[in-house]
Amino acid sequence: MLRVLLAEDDDAVRSMLEAALERDGFEVVAVANVRDALRYIATEKFDALLSDLHMPRAGDGFTVISAMRHTHPQAVTVMLSGYPAIDEALSAIRCQADEVLMKVSV
Repeated sequence: MLRVLLAEDDDAVRSMLEAALERDGFEVVAVANVRDALRYIATEKFDALLSDLHMPRAGDGFTVISAMRHTHPQAVTVMLSGYPAIDEALSAIRCQADEVLMKVSV
């Protein structure tokens, strides 16, 4: 079973993504902040990372993705962002993330 680290500060989004990933057969470790994500990256093995770009407290999605790339270079990394106007950061993001997905409100 493939293991996914899900780092998302929005409880509703995290819960929905966790349920969808588990339904599709993934083992999911879900965290709400950068500190917890970094702790799991340092102590456990993951096949993929799905991380929000903007999270409260110290650090952000860049920090999480960089740590995953360093510790688990084979892991697929996907960054989530609710801010569609991040063109100036896309090249930097793409250097670390395999894909960037935009979150939209409905």
